[in-house]
Amino acid sequence: MDVITAISGRRSIRSYKHKEMPVEVLEEVLEAARLAPSAANRQAWELVIVTDRSIREKLVPICKNQQFIGDCSVFLAAVEVPGQKWTVTDLSIMMDHITLAAQEKGLGTCWIGAFDRDGINELLGVPADRSVAVCLTLGYPDEEPSQRSRKASQELFHWNKYGQRR
Repeated sequence: MDVITAISGRRSIRSYKHKEMPVEVLEEVLEAARLAPSAANRQAWELVIVTDRSIREKLVPICKNQQFIGDCSVFLAAVEVPGQKWTVTDLSIMMDHITLAAQEKGLGTCWIGAFDRDGINELLGVPADRSVAVCLTLGYPDEEPSQRSRKASQELFHWNKYGQRR
């Protein structure tokens, strides 16, 4: 699958099949994260990989009762590294690499930004000097959402200077 096809086909999945992910598949997806570019190649992020169903179920109330979190195969929590200026940007790039690698493998993902930061840090044992910035579900889709509308390029792109349209 080429990158544009992966980008065009990717959807936020909120319904997953109850299916364990083979470790080989998960490792291939995680390799995309490891290879993601970062500021000065510091890779200023860490990733908590939750495969234990009982922990994923405990994440549901911490993540504003989003029930599908308990149903996904894997829950990923991206942790900021303190003192690194571009850590949130870098971990966002890394997580997006995961979404595209997952799409190529027929897996679904959904970005999770609604969560109790203190609660998730405590449950996942994140040290006090670090914090979860964003999360992602990963698993086998049990739905096929249709493509959502997007703004026209003329509404989004400026050429050479703000306000100049093509």
